[in-house]
Amino acid sequence: MKNLLVSSVEEYSGKSAVIIALGLLLREEGFKVGYFKPFGVGITRIGDQLVDEDAYNTAIALNTGDDMEDICPVKLDRPYEEFVCSVFPDVFKTRVLDSYERISADKDIVLVEGAASYEVGLALGLCDRDIASALDLDILMAVKYTSDFVLDHVLAAKEFFGASLKFVLFNQLAGYKKAYVNEVVAGFLKANGMELLGSMPYDPLLAGLFVSEICEALNGEWLVKIEEDVLIEEFLIGAMSPQSALKYFRRVRQAALITGGDRADLQNLALETGTIKCILLTGHLEPPQTMLGKAEEKGVPVILVMDDTLTTMEKVDEIFGKARIRGDAKIKKLKELVVEYVDINRLKEYLG
Repeated sequence: MKNLLVSSVEEYSGKSAVIIALGLLLREEGFKVGYFKPFGVGITRIGDQLVDEDAYNTAIALNTGDDMEDICPVKLDRPYEEFVCSVFPDVFKTRVLDSYERISADKDIVLVEGAASYEVGLALGLCDRDIASALDLDILMAVKYTSDFVLDHVLAAKEFFGASLKFVLFNQLAGYKKAYVNEVVAGFLKANGMELLGSMPYDPLLAGLFVSEICEALNGEWLVKIEEDVLIEEFLIGAMSPQSALKYFRRVRQAALITGGDRADLQNLALETGTIKCILLTGHLEPPQTMLGKAEEKGVPVILVMDDTLTTMEKVDEIFGKARIRGDAKIKKLKELVVEYVDINRLKEYLG
């Protein structure tokens, strides 16, 4: 059976999501699935271990049972320039080959995750093309459809990889784009030696952020914290009158309100509607205790943020859509989308 490297033309294109969904679906059909990420750049500390955060989350979701040091053997643990100038690429190549051998030894298929984008690691001999060549892998390119110019990026990637770039999977398409991609772009890819494997629509649940992620990203302080980690799919800025705000509050479903800590009128209104699932209080202004008591009673988390409302919204915009796939609800939705919009049978046929 062939193994496959999932690459991307830019960061946050859904590589990890694709690997999690394909891995779980293949496992449900009886295949023993392995996961491997040779070069990790998003390093964080979990316990006493430095890990690539995406690799760690994906390994947890797939639960392959392999050691994290084998799953992600090379980690960017210092500034990239310093890393490039202070290491020996041959050492890394040996480490990658050894770890991959252990990971793949008892697996039917190994899904390999590329670096942040396909060129990252070129100076180290660890870019996706180097990895694909060393491990004899073909490429599935996950592409976030941000504009029509993305086809130029795909063609550039094809020139970079050559014949090993076999499949393209478009991700986060607006509704009207799906038919266009399936009818027009598929032919364009075929004419250039690639095959369209699927086109997945944008889904607010998958793009959403858990309240704990929001608090961490904003360096917030919990004023009310509940046991359940609520998922937020959209944000509202509370800078209007209560009468104007009410119609917006009624339209949303899983929303967070960003408003000044001194806007008790909006805070109380948000708690009454039941559609606001989290309140972010900006300007480091604490609300009345009565409001916090009501939030606790209704199970609505409240987070105090140092920044003003505009800065807070800018930070939220930066992290929104870059959310990691974790939690049963996201994984369930992801599998449903892959089953509906990705040609898994074609992939299985190709992989053997």
